[in-house]
This record gives sequence, C-alpha cells and structure tokens, in this order.
Amino acid sequence: MAERILGTRHGPVGVTTAGDGPTVLLLHGFLLSRDMWAPQLATLAGAGFRGVAVDLLGFGDSAPARAGGEIPLHHHAESALDVLDALDVDRFAALGYSMGGQVALEIADRAGPRLSHLLLSDTFAGLDTPDVRVGRLALADRLEAEGTVAYGEEFLPAVLGPTTVATRPAVCDAARAMIAAAPPSGAAAALRGRAGRRDLTAVAGAFEGAACVVVGAEDVFDGGVLGAGLAAALGTVDLHVLPSTGHSPSLETPDLFDALLLALLRDG
Repeated sequence: MAERILGTRHGPVGVTTAGDGPTVLLLHGFLLSRDMWAPQLATLAGAGFRGVAVDLLGFGDSAPARAGGEIPLHHHAESALDVLDALDVDRFAALGYSMGGQVALEIADRAGPRLSHLLLSDTFAGLDTPDVRVGRLALADRLEAEGTVAYGEEFLPAVLGPTTVATRPAVCDAARAMIAAAPPSGAAAALRGRAGRRDLTAVAGAFEGAACVVVGAEDVFDGGVLGAGLAAALGTVDLHVLPSTGHSPSLETPDLFDALLLALLRDG
C-alpha cells in the first residue's frame, strides 16, 4: 500500500492506494478515517483492482478545519474527484459508507458516466428530520468543547452492532482508535456541513450504473428502513442485509462485505 497526501481545491487530502487495475474509490464515515478500509484495500488488490481510499475533509491527514467552521458535503466530493484526477483516473467505481455514502452520491451527480459502479453501505439519500438536524448541530458544538475521545465510548455501541461489541474486541479497538484520533474541529465542521446537505434522492434515482445497497441487520441507525428506501430510490432490489452486523459491515464482517463488493465490481 502507498500512503500520500495530495492537493485538492479544498486543501490537502490523505490518500492510500493499493493494487493495480480498475479503480475503486473508498469513502469513510463520520469520526473514522481512510484507515477503516485496510481489509477492503487488501481484498481489492488481491482481486485485480486498484483501491483508492481518501480521508474526508477535516479527518485523518486532510487539511484541519477551523473552530466553528463548516465543511459542505459537496466539498468532500470535489476533493475526492481532484484526487482521482491527480492519479489520472478516468472511469471508477465508488464505495461509500454512512456519511461517505452521501459523499458518493454527490460524486455520482458530478462524475456522470465516469462512475461505473456504486456500493452504498448503511447510508441514506434523503434529508434529516428537523430533530436529527438539530441534534447534529448540537453534537458539533459538543465535540469542539469536549473532544472526540469521551464521545467515542458513547458512539461505539451505535457505530458497531451488539454482536461486535460482545465478541469482536479487535474491531472495537480499531474503531475506538480512529474515533479518538478524529480532530474535534474537523469532525464538528463536517457534521455541520452534513446537517445542511441537500436531498440526494433524485441523484440516486438518476444513477445509471450498477449499484447495490448493504446494511447491517443490527444497524440502529437504519432500523430496517433507510437501506430499503435507498435501494428503491436507486431503482434496484439489490439490498443486502448482513447478519450479526451493525452500522459498519466492512469492519465487522469484512468477508461477507467484500464478497458483495467483488460481485458488484464484476457485474458488467
């Protein structure tokens, strides 16, 4: 794997690449980083693909955000496309998880036919309810005031399922470390931008490439509703619910998740 930092219109972005072949862009979720994709990068490289994992703005090795700032959701998409341009990538597939799934939809709206395949994991296209939006803004202020370490212990049982919390300590430790390393100002700025995002349902409906939606059966955010709604918006019934898995299937049950990813990429 190769680690680098590349310049984009919104500042430097941390990038990890692995393998050779058709490119797959990997977009992480809130309070995590490109490090979450280590299992998938290894799988992709072994299967003849080139994985490109990027840090979203405000996270990992990307440019720090100012206190009280806001990073619009589409800025993450523009930076990711700038990374692909710097790597001379034309056509590509995208894998977006949670917040990264919404970034992937913004990319779909901008990339057009460049984007061939789209896997969306534990995410949704529509707007937050007013209460959820208010909660995101309040959490942004809290993260700047208190940091991410203490909140991580509260967040962990939501971002991972109860089976993982009880039986997969290495996964818990990896997620806990990424959350603790998340810069509070960057996390807050990204969260404010996410709270102000647009409705992406029509963007999902306009996507013409191969797509599938993955959710964990124990995902407390999904509640058996959001993934199904996203699959319907995409015009596909290809919804996969992974057992004994919470909000983060790629971390919790990577073998099951990676099999779905490769099946999608080999479709067409």
